[in-house]
Amino acid sequence: MPELPELESIAAKLTESLVGKTINKVQVLNHIILYGTTVEQFENKLPENTFSSFRADGKFLIASLTNNLEIVINPMLTGRIRIAGKPRKPIKEDAISIVIDERSLWYSDRKRMGRVYLIEKGNYKEVADFYGRGPSALDPDLTLEIFKTRIKRHNGQIKNVLRNQKFIKGIGNAYADEILLFAGILPFRRRATLTSEEIQKLYDAMRTVLTKFKDILMKRPLNEIALEKRDFLMVHGKHNGICPLCGNRVSEITANRFKTNFCQTCQK
Repeated sequence: MPELPELESIAAKLTESLVGKTINKVQVLNHIILYGTTVEQFENKLPENTFSSFRADGKFLIASLTNNLEIVINPMLTGRIRIAGKPRKPIKEDAISIVIDERSLWYSDRKRMGRVYLIEKGNYKEVADFYGRGPSALDPDLTLEIFKTRIKRHNGQIKNVLRNQKFIKGIGNAYADEILLFAGILPFRRRATLTSEEIQKLYDAMRTVLTKFKDILMKRPLNEIALEKRDFLMVHGKHNGICPLCGNRVSEITANRFKTNFCQTCQK
């Protein structure tokens, strides 16, 4: 699942490649991923519009266009974004093709779980789960004091709190594991048991880990990011592997189809 570091990197790379470019043709290959608009509207309203900006907003990617339109993408678990430098035939996973000069922008979604919207700029009322979210995990204005104030409003296991977009937006299952390892906190700890010092460690770990991963991803091409090769992860997906911090084995628990990886030595 693309999380904040991926989406901010994708937005930066699309900005570099496509801002100022005009859409020539749009084809919806699978209507299941469209919400709040029809295939005909999506295909007919976009041509002759020009991309003016791309930005990440938590787990959403937003492309602003001329003519007061925005494309909003929530890639969910398997949504991926690529650019093809020359014409190619669609494959089974492809859902949308947007042709720009000799290149094309592709949105693919293997499980068709993602959601794509075409809206009037700034009007997100049709976008599910857009309103009511917290600040971005990498927002410069999210200070430690604001973080401490916000976290007290949420109870339950600390990993679930980190993944709760109403608390802060942009963190998913994988990066929550990474942040908690770096902070030295077990994912199953109740938020109410965390000391003020541990909350500060959590905040610092969140900033450090997400920034580090974003820096790594920014050095990779867009189409490599789409492969979701997270070879930089320390603990998530490393069941029975070696914890890079202490050298002991990584543990794993699965609940509600989500895997949690942690180090019983480093995390308390």
